[in-house]
Amino acid sequence: MLVLLDQLSQRKQLAPFISGTNGHVVMGGVLAGLQCGRVYADRLHAPASALIWAKNEMFYLIGSSDNDQFNRRVREVLVQELLPEALDAGEDMLNLEVYPEPGSDWSPVLHHMFNGRLREGLRVPFQFNLAKYEKWLESSSNSLSIFPGYALQVIDRAVIVEDKSRIIEHEILKFWHSVDDFIRYGVGTCAVYKGKVVGTCISVFVSGVHHEAGIHTYDLIHRGKGLATAIASSYVRLLLEQGCVPHWTTEDFRHDSIVIAGKLGFEQGRAYPVYYMPIQELLP
Repeated sequence: MLVLLDQLSQRKQLAPFISGTNGHVVMGGVLAGLQCGRVYADRLHAPASALIWAKNEMFYLIGSSDNDQFNRRVREVLVQELLPEALDAGEDMLNLEVYPEPGSDWSPVLHHMFNGRLREGLRVPFQFNLAKYEKWLESSSNSLSIFPGYALQVIDRAVIVEDKSRIIEHEILKFWHSVDDFIRYGVGTCAVYKGKVVGTCISVFVSGVHHEAGIHTYDLIHRGKGLATAIASSYVRLLLEQGCVPHWTTEDFRHDSIVIAGKLGFEQGRAYPVYYMPIQELLP
């Protein structure tokens, strides 16, 4: 059995499953209804297994893996509903993390569910260290200066309206239900060049005071100039001023992201598995 949990009161039952996981901010944002996604469980009350889709980010299987009926339905829902929707939203890859309850093992389930075709990669989590960030700020004032012609701005409603290319709005709506929700609960900064937004760093998932960062520089010609570091540092400062906690997670092959995180006082944790495959390979 697979039940859609569309009420916040129903989703709250899954909070103990995600406590202490690497993806707790992402899943927490979806469970709270702040960010776009879908939540399924094996039953409406006292669920033992669950599937969480954080749109434009990750799929999660959590809880008991020893649940044959649930596992069969997960494959059906993915292929018939969620992956076509993800493809329409611009995703081209299924990315999946698993968080088993003690004594469970999702590995054989995944092998059977995806016919042994899942690839395995590594995700790198970081934990923010305020003392390291402050020390870096003290020693890097010159490195935070940006190239002439560029300006940093805090993303607010006026900046979003001024962005005629609608890059900021597009980035927000990849994760949030509305711009209003982002303005109320999220934080963001952007870089502007000749009146055009060329880079953003925003809260892509929010769970309580915890914010997961998403950062982009949109054109190769604007990269390699320290913009990403400057945008991200400004974003982190905004979060700290509001009493929030920044989070950073990336793939092990995204070396620039890892370097930026290290500069900003994030301490690298142990890499963990993420499973992936092209969505088109799963669809009929």
